Amino acid sequence: MEKVIFKRAALSAAVVAALVAPGMALAAQDMMSPEYGKSYEAFADEAKLTGGLFYFQRERDRKQAGPGQDGKYHSNLSHTTTQAALNFNSGYAWDVVGIDVGGFGAYDLAVDESNGVNEENEFSFWGDKWGSGGDGVPENGFSLSTAALKLKFFDGAVTAKGGFTQLYVPGILGVNWSYQPGTYRGGQIEGNFGGLYLTYAIADEYKAPWFKNTAGFSKSSPYANDPFTDANKIDYIHGLAARYTFENGTAVTGGFGQSEGYMDSYHFKLAHKFDVLGGLNTSYQFYGSDTDNSDYDGLAWQQALTASWNYAQYGFRLEGLWTKAEGDLGNYLPRLTRGYGNSQGANEIWWDSRSDWNHNDEKALFFGVTRTLDDLVGAPGWSTGISGAYGWDANNGDSSLEGGKEWAANFDVMYTVQDGKLKGTLFKLHYTDYNNEQDDKGSWYYPNMFSSEHDVKFHIIMPFTLL
Repeated sequence: MEKVIFKRAALSAAVVAALVAPGMALAAQDMMSPEYGKSYEAFADEAKLTGGLFYFQRERDRKQAGPGQDGKYHSNLSHTTTQAALNFNSGYAWDVVGIDVGGFGAYDLAVDESNGVNEENEFSFWGDKWGSGGDGVPENGFSLSTAALKLKFFDGAVTAKGGFTQLYVPGILGVNWSYQPGTYRGGQIEGNFGGLYLTYAIADEYKAPWFKNTAGFSKSSPYANDPFTDANKIDYIHGLAARYTFENGTAVTGGFGQSEGYMDSYHFKLAHKFDVLGGLNTSYQFYGSDTDNSDYDGLAWQQALTASWNYAQYGFRLEGLWTKAEGDLGNYLPRLTRGYGNSQGANEIWWDSRSDWNHNDEKALFFGVTRTLDDLVGAPGWSTGISGAYGWDANNGDSSLEGGKEWAANFDVMYTVQDGKLKGTLFKLHYTDYNNEQDDKGSWYYPNMFSSEHDVKFHIIMPFTLL
């Protein structure tokens, strides 16, 4: 145990030292210059104090399907939650060093406990931290989202940060979001050199925004008796990526990530914008992972083709997925650790259609259309959208169950306040009708496919700036 604690402390110290030492050296040089008396003032003069007020209401009904069930829809989630957030982002003293600090509070206005279902709510708190044995019943409270030192060098071409912060490595590392982001204990360095972007990040703890404190990483589920046994514990995760953007707009990205003793992950993306259809954005994306145990049998992967374009008031999206995930999991997880909310990857494919569309051998298609209504009398700020997804050929990882199918239809309506004191406030209503075509065989017949649902989400997002 002492050895593990020492390793974590050494890792954290190394990250902080690597980030702080160059900045302090450059700051010391600046303090000798004639401009020293002025340069530290940028810390306050260029600071920003921003925040937001948020309201979230959700009503989700899930079909009680399978042998012995009534086949009807019953309440699965029913809650109303508010959040308030405040973030301070300093300027850079001596054009080198600054700090970012932020936090938020969440309060449940209403939770329906009559359905007998634990109300896991990503917009309040499930408990103290991941793997702490919480029962899934949401809590009120406050949490720190950011407390980090930030540095920049070479006129901002190189930046770094360390502490409690958000990390993003394309295709490898990201954060979970509610209205607020998840938080790593770690650091990142980034560089922009013309068309070349480079980054590296490392962390030893993380919290999703529905936990109050960070926790270590694990190869196990949070519902295991002890997800942090020596056999399950992951001391650190890290990732690096490079992207080159050519003058014609083509961008090529490659990334590698690793969780100590558990998983290696790989990412490749080729993106290009064609000067047709008002600007056709296309991409090919590859995400791959290999584990040191039987979670994946060989390299598991997910490949995607995407296209989006705009015409007048209309926006269109067409995307396709193909997944291979042989092994015990039977579905591809775009993150470096096992349990949901223990860390997060940076998979760009998100259809807001309930399912992850990520079963072994599953193919899936998504098509969506949005329309702004600004051209209509009395409708500035309004927009609507419809979309649908369909997946087929899902199986459970060892091909003992094959041919799984699922589909979903979505409807969105949004309004953004155009002027006045509430300018920028967003109201959004989202509805999903999700259908599992194996309902007669029961929920979770495939490892990541629950039974059919009707899901309604309503958001109010009110940003503000104090400084």
